[in-house]
Amino acid sequence: MLGPRNARRADEVARFEIPEGWTAQAFQFTLDPTVEQAACVRRQFGGRRKARNWAVATLKADLAAFHATGVETERPSLAAMRKRWNQVKDTECCNPETGEVWWPEISKEAFADGIKAAVDAYWNWQTSRAGTRAGRRVGFPRFAKKGRDRDRVTFTTGAIRLSPDRRHVTLPRIGTVRVHENTRRLERLIAKGRARILAATVSRKGTRLVVAFRVLIQRPIQPRVADPGSRVGVDVGVRVLATVANSDGQVIERIENPRPLEAALKELRHLGRERSRRTMGSRGYRKTQTKITRLQRRVADIRNHHIHVLTTRLAKTHGEIVVEGLDAAGMLRQKGLNGARARRRGLSDSALGEARRQLAYKTGWYGSTLVAADRWYPSSKTCHKCKTVQDIGWAEHWTCGSCGAAHQRDDNAAINLARYEVPSGDSVVGPVGAAVKRGADRKTGPRPAGGYEARKGSSQKAAEQPRDGVLVG
Repeated sequence: MLGPRNARRADEVARFEIPEGWTAQAFQFTLDPTVEQAACVRRQFGGRRKARNWAVATLKADLAAFHATGVETERPSLAAMRKRWNQVKDTECCNPETGEVWWPEISKEAFADGIKAAVDAYWNWQTSRAGTRAGRRVGFPRFAKKGRDRDRVTFTTGAIRLSPDRRHVTLPRIGTVRVHENTRRLERLIAKGRARILAATVSRKGTRLVVAFRVLIQRPIQPRVADPGSRVGVDVGVRVLATVANSDGQVIERIENPRPLEAALKELRHLGRERSRRTMGSRGYRKTQTKITRLQRRVADIRNHHIHVLTTRLAKTHGEIVVEGLDAAGMLRQKGLNGARARRRGLSDSALGEARRQLAYKTGWYGSTLVAADRWYPSSKTCHKCKTVQDIGWAEHWTCGSCGAAHQRDDNAAINLARYEVPSGDSVVGPVGAAVKRGADRKTGPRPAGGYEARKGSSQKAAEQPRDGVLVG
């Protein structure tokens, strides 16, 4: 049953339905484990990786046997793979030198999480090659390697709770671990019966261990917006993190971009050169690598903090928010243009797609509405006074050729977004208010990695590529 390209999962269970008036939310805390607890966490990471690699190897062997003999095996599922794992774990989880079995030291949830990741990756590959999965083509799952795979493990059963002192959390197999932050916000909700923990994921972020609780919270949707009747357009960019304007043509605010990566770039380059002079694997090499990891973690934290503050304020203040449906991934794939490398670095530093992702769920929390403009809506190059569209390239300031009005790129885009109207007729509105044209989601054929702009040759010059890196024919 592994052969057909259009194979589907027969054991799919009903998805968890969130009750009305409740919502799923994550609470994250940084752990402060002891030396023994940190070693136990690392063992859980290794056990998950071991089970995932075993599952990938098993799926690959079953697929090869099907192509060789035509004999169909049981359809891959989490339950079936866990049953097969329990039959072989005594031989798979055995120290080859001492012959000691080490799987009792690992939580069963770690093994199940690794197997689930492999099974999900397998079905993503099957649906992608069958053409029923949206997005880019997905390959066959690869083996996870220590040091390259993101260390993480998810617990869904067992002792998962918060201590009454609001300074400790209890996790399966690991025990009670101290946390850096106070857990009172989540602990109060649980004590009042307004929250229930569904799962806990322990992962490594930089040099720290963090736990993220997936929680079901009773959050009735009650409009708490300061100005429910306001409609604003939000244009995200590199020079300015976000420009907010209304439909009257007034720019309400401009949020400066902290550019944390640009601020830390000099130090990152210095540490990179220092690491290149070290011997790989030496104590000095690991020490310098730790410095780089901590600096990159700080850059990410600063970026996330500013975007969270921005999106929360917007969702609590305005009744309707219009954002661009940017193809951020396509913009990062541009190559061959003058200054393209620095431009891609600036786009990554601004995290253009993160603000829309956060607004998608925060607007539901606070009773506001999010509207995503069509990806091809020319907000930057449309004159908001006479509606003339003209090519402006990457210019920050430009003058309309029809009415002579002078515009600033981000301000003009924010005003146009505030005046954006969802197309009617043969269009429907997506889950976030995005216009979706019927029949417009045509399937894309196989393309080189990175798109046509990454091809070598004279078929199309790099300078002729569109702004967002997507070929338009």
